[in-house]
Amino acid sequence: MYKEERINITGAAVFWLMTVSYMGLIFFLSSRHSFDLPRLPGNFDKVVHMGVYLVLAFLLHLSMARSGMKKYVFVAAFILASLYGVTDALHQSFVPGRDATVGDALADTLGAFLGSYGASLLKV
Repeated sequence: MYKEERINITGAAVFWLMTVSYMGLIFFLSSRHSFDLPRLPGNFDKVVHMGVYLVLAFLLHLSMARSGMKKYVFVAAFILASLYGVTDALHQSFVPGRDATVGDALADTLGAFLGSYGASLLKV
């Protein structure tokens, strides 16, 4: 007989609330004019992009896993976070003083991969 796993609805809802809130924070910060943001040396902004999307993919992975998703969680979290990065870059292209670059999108994608991979290593 297979052991039936029960989904903790409250726990899953808390993780989804954190994930969606974090996505809102990304959108809010992307809406800010470049004058409102600190200047970063060299290409350090790529490190920031990578870190932001690492956390997003990690949260997406946790949220999906806690919601009962068993298969393809790594791939789904990676793809969703990467797509959010692309749409965020598109959004930034309409914000005065901001731009969208391929380098930013690549950093977002690398961060998404690392975040989802890290969550999968934790077996959460």
